Amino acid sequence: MWTPLMEIDWNSVGTLKHTVGGYDIRTDALKILVTAAMQGHEGDVTQMRIEMEDGVVLLPDEIRCLALARSRIR
Repeated sequence: MWTPLMEIDWNSVGTLKHTVGGYDIRTDALKILVTAAMQGHEGDVTQMRIEMEDGVVLLPDEIRCLALARSRIR
């Protein structure tokens, strides 16, 4: 679980997953996955989660928080 006080490594690799359809959307850097989830091409962000290589799972509310993080926009 991600917390606001954690340092965010935007280049860490994870997989964006569609929870309703049960399929992987793409594997990429976290900054790309957050953008892809928020764009909505594969459905609403409420139907997605990100599973990072280190085992951390980011749920829809956490994805939304990351999308608003100042460090993401450089």
